Amino acid sequence: MAKPHFQDASLPSGFIILVFLQLLSMPTPGNGKADFDIIVPDDPILAIVGKDTELPCQLSLNISAEDMELRWYRNQSSPAVYLYKNGTEVYEEQMVEYRGRTTFMRDHITQGKAAVRIHNVTVFDNGTYHCHFKDDRAHTKATLWLNVAGLGSQPVIIWRDDKDDSMQVECTSTGWCPQPQVEWKDFRGNIIPSVTNLSVSATSGLFSVVSSVVVKDRAMKGLSCSITNPLLLQKKVTESHQPASFSKRFWSMVWRIVLSLILTALGIVAAVVSFVLCKQQKEKNRKLLDEVRENKEKENHLQARIDTGELINVSPSLDPDTTSSKLLLSEDLKSVSRLFFKKDLPDNPERFDKDPCVLGKEQFTSGRYYWEVEVGNRRAWNLGVCLENVGRKGRIPKSPKHGLWAVELYKKKLWALTFPRTRLHPSEPLHRVGIFLDCEAGNISFYNGVDGSRIYMFSGVSFSGSLRPFFCLWVHDPSPLTICSVPRETEQVSGSPQASELPQETSVTPVRERAASFSRESELPWTRFMFLSPQSNSTF
Repeated sequence: MAKPHFQDASLPSGFIILVFLQLLSMPTPGNGKADFDIIVPDDPILAIVGKDTELPCQLSLNISAEDMELRWYRNQSSPAVYLYKNGTEVYEEQMVEYRGRTTFMRDHITQGKAAVRIHNVTVFDNGTYHCHFKDDRAHTKATLWLNVAGLGSQPVIIWRDDKDDSMQVECTSTGWCPQPQVEWKDFRGNIIPSVTNLSVSATSGLFSVVSSVVVKDRAMKGLSCSITNPLLLQKKVTESHQPASFSKRFWSMVWRIVLSLILTALGIVAAVVSFVLCKQQKEKNRKLLDEVRENKEKENHLQARIDTGELINVSPSLDPDTTSSKLLLSEDLKSVSRLFFKKDLPDNPERFDKDPCVLGKEQFTSGRYYWEVEVGNRRAWNLGVCLENVGRKGRIPKSPKHGLWAVELYKKKLWALTFPRTRLHPSEPLHRVGIFLDCEAGNISFYNGVDGSRIYMFSGVSFSGSLRPFFCLWVHDPSPLTICSVPRETEQVSGSPQASELPQETSVTPVRERAASFSRESELPWTRFMFLSPQSNSTF
């Protein structure tokens, strides 16, 4: 027989063997056995109380775990420390004590690497963890160990007198984990026997240390107390010198003497202070009564003058409660300047919060009043009167229909704040502005305080409630606005007309025909002057 027939028959059998070996090497779906492993650290992971730590897990194959189910858990798989499933984090199955304290580290998940970061580690995080990776064909898990350590507080040493002429020394510290080791030594390095009590906090799980020794050798210079963390191999040491030796009886006697001296001194001081305060209070009450009596006489006199329609020259005071935080008042409340930076002031309903404005303290309801304001070379300002209830918050509309009658200098142009505004053309630049308020006639007039010429008059003004002086300082110009003072009450200036003789239906020019010849405040020919006290808000 021919040999070629034998060789041809062997070919199919060899092919079948190769196919069979290939089938054996292929994984069987759904058999529950992993065709990959999980790599975790061999040694326990060391974590510090209050710090963060990570539990890393990695596939043995360089394949993506992005579509797998990744679970970290303690004793049972659910609820878990952390669960990643279907590409998202599943918080519903998370243990309560880990909620808000875990972060999934997935930067390298496509390479089969992932980790869970635990924040603010506590003692109760100590122990065994498992990480479990699962896909639609297989699953596997690995075990990790987490050792939590806490380095406690610096030991505190306290010396106390004990019986039999000895001293008890106590060393205390808190915040240790695991159980620490305590050792006492004298300054020569000799170990001192001690009694140590350890207690565990139910809330934090940390150890507290109270250790004590008895010292009978008063010649001993001092002791050291060292507490060691056996897991971290770190320790904290405190040294303390022995205090000077005094008997309890001596200290008790000294304390009684010192206490009696202190009580005696306190009694003498209290008597002296009481006498001084009583004397000061009597003097204060006397001055207060005199001031009240004087103010009452002034108010009666002023009301009599108002009732007769007499013209009154006043010097208003600025009201700090209404002052914008962009302004600075002088100590005498007679001058106001603009700040480059806002200052912190308590907010109240009376204060202007946007516009750099301030009101005068005085409130006028009846009578005739005149005051002057030194504007100097200031480039921008508003002066006039406003209703007591004028708006204070936000940008304030400045017109009579909003309860404000004023004139304004801005960009070298003078305006009367009517609606619409009225352009004014004074013959000379204004350095002092006079304001005349006639409540009965309903006139509010503005004058050049230097030559007496009238600038503008609001006539027929009808208002309900009281009026208050109004001041506003635009632009960051350091030049202040200053309210001019008036002399004390004087007799009528020779040759000037009586206020009762001034016409009711026209504006009242304070200096009349001769005003141009007067250039100083003391020369203005008013009938009488009345000085208003700046101590309190006045209503007339």
